[in-house]
Amino acid sequence: MAVPPLAFARLGPSPEPCENYRYGPNDLTARGTGKTVAQPAPSLVVAEDGTLTERRPQGNRVRFKDERGFRPICPFFEVHGTWAVDGERAEGPITTQVLDAFGLTLADVAWKVEVANLKAHHCTRSDDDRIDATVEVAGNEHRRRPLEGRSPQGAARPLVPPGRHIPLGSVQVPRPSDDFPELRLRFTPAAGLVYGPTDLLQRTNRYPLPAERLFLSPESRWCEFRAVRFDPRTAPSGLFAGASAEDGGTSFGLVDDVCDGLVSVTIGDLTARARVVVTPPDFAPDRRPFTSLADGLADRVKRAEVRDPAYISANPQLTALEVRDLFERALEAMESVNVDAQNQRATGENIANAQAEGSPVAEARARTFPAPVPLAGITLALTERGRRKHRRFLALEVLEDLIREQPDFIQRFVRPPALEEPWYDRRMPVANRGSDAFPMHVTRRQYDLLTAWAASVRAGVEEGS
Repeated sequence: MAVPPLAFARLGPSPEPCENYRYGPNDLTARGTGKTVAQPAPSLVVAEDGTLTERRPQGNRVRFKDERGFRPICPFFEVHGTWAVDGERAEGPITTQVLDAFGLTLADVAWKVEVANLKAHHCTRSDDDRIDATVEVAGNEHRRRPLEGRSPQGAARPLVPPGRHIPLGSVQVPRPSDDFPELRLRFTPAAGLVYGPTDLLQRTNRYPLPAERLFLSPESRWCEFRAVRFDPRTAPSGLFAGASAEDGGTSFGLVDDVCDGLVSVTIGDLTARARVVVTPPDFAPDRRPFTSLADGLADRVKRAEVRDPAYISANPQLTALEVRDLFERALEAMESVNVDAQNQRATGENIANAQAEGSPVAEARARTFPAPVPLAGITLALTERGRRKHRRFLALEVLEDLIREQPDFIQRFVRPPALEEPWYDRRMPVANRGSDAFPMHVTRRQYDLLTAWAASVRAGVEEGS
C-alpha cells in the first residue's frame, strides 16, 4: 500500500493490557450530562502459548491503572488482502482457511518487526547513537519475543555498550483457532523507563535512577551533545535532560524506552507493511484534541476539496456536523487545559520577544488576555469564562446566528495556519504552543472549511442586517 496502516501503542509497566472501549455519542442534549461516553468493547487476551480468548470489560469504570502502574495499550496487526479461488474474487482478513485454499500453512507466514529509538541520533546525527531492535517470527511461532534495543554492531562510540540492551517491548503471534482464524501479531510496548550513563550521578543529582539502569556509555556523543540556539532539532527548547541553562546545556545522556517502527508480514512473494508508534500514557483520554493526526493527514491529501464550492453546497448537513465536531473538540481540549496559566506563560513569552527585538513591551503584553476579574468561588476565572463560551458553540444554531451577526468572526477569532510569528494573541486556540515553538493553529484544511462554511451561512443574509 502507498499509505500503510498505522497503530499506536502506549507505555505501561503493568503486565495487564488496557481493555477495549469505544466512544459513544456524547450526551449533548439540553438536559444531558455533557460528558463523553465510553462504551465497553470486546478485548482479545493472548495466553503465554499464544491461545486467544475474548472478554468484555467488567462494570462501567474504565481502568487505566492497577497496582503495577499504567496498563499498556497493545495493538494487534491483522493481515487483510484480496484473493481469487476458482474464479471467485474475495477480500477481507487472511485466515487459515485462505491459506489452506492455496496449499499454505502457518509456517509459510513470516513476520518481521523493526523498531528504533532515534531521539539521541536525531540530535547528534551519529549512527553510533541509534538504538535498534529487529525480530523475525514465523506464523507458527507463538511465544512472546522481546525487542532488545542495541547500538549498531561495530559502532566506534556506541551509546548502548556491547552485551547490554534497552527493552523496547515485545511481539507475539497469536495461535489461530476456529473462533479466531485470522493471522495476527500483537505488539506490546515497553514499561516507560529511563536509562542513563554510568556516570550520571557525577553529572546531576536531579534524576536518581536505579543502578541497574545506569549502563549507557559516558563516552558516547549523546553524552556530550549541546543544544545550539535556533537549531530545529531542539525546538522548542528543553527537549532533553540537561538542555536548560540551569543544567549547563549539555545532555545528561538519558534515554527512554519509546520507539517507532515497521511491522511487515510476508506470505509467499507478497508482503504487507504497517507502522507502529509508541507513546506515553494519555492523561486526558476522554478529551480529544481539536487537531488530530487524522486532521493532519486529511490536510495533506484532502486540503483542496473544501475549496470547491460544491463541497458545502452538495453536503450542507454533513459540513455543518463537521464544523460542530471541530468546536466540540475545541471545548474538550479547553477542558483539559489551565487557560489562566497558559495565558500567563504566553504573556511572558510576548514580553521576552519584545525585549529581544526592542519593541514596546506594553503592546506585547496587551496582545494576550489581561488578568480577569475573579468570579465568586472560581479560582481559574479565564478558564471558566472560556469554557462557558465554548459550550454555547455546541448548539449549531447559536454558532450560525453568531456567524450571521459577525461576518468576520472566523478571521477575528481563529488563528490562520502557517503564520510562523512569535506573538501570542486572543485568537483560538488561545495561548497554546505548537511543536514548532510558534503559537498553535488549526490545519489549513480546517481553516478553509470554517471560512467557506461561514460564507455559506452568510449567503442568505441581507447585507447590513
